[in-house]
Amino acid sequence: MNSTDQNLWQSLGFLRLALLALVLINVLLPVADLLLVTSSPGERGLWGILTGVIAPVMAPLLAVVLLFEYIMSRVRAADAEGELHARYTRIGRVELAVMVVTLAFWVPFFIDLMG
Repeated sequence: MNSTDQNLWQSLGFLRLALLALVLINVLLPVADLLLVTSSPGERGLWGILTGVIAPVMAPLLAVVLLFEYIMSRVRAADAEGELHARYTRIGRVELAVMVVTLAFWVPFFIDLMG
């Protein structure tokens, strides 16, 4: 990892990193359930409730919060100049990339659920 990458992670800040981590964990929980857990689909233990009920409920909420954070980073980038503008532009790109991953994972699930 070079200094530019390290500077990007430092410029994100603790709260943005925590939000991005929550969103990515929300995507990885069902994937881990499919890959690692060998329980039957009808079984409702803690892991089944976590991946089958809580993760789908939290997905739209986290997506809205992440979208709001992206909009705020774009507003801050529009108001800033120079290095601060570049910082908020990088932050917005990272948030947008995580949003694309989240939507690519959860939209087919909700389309299947509704259809």
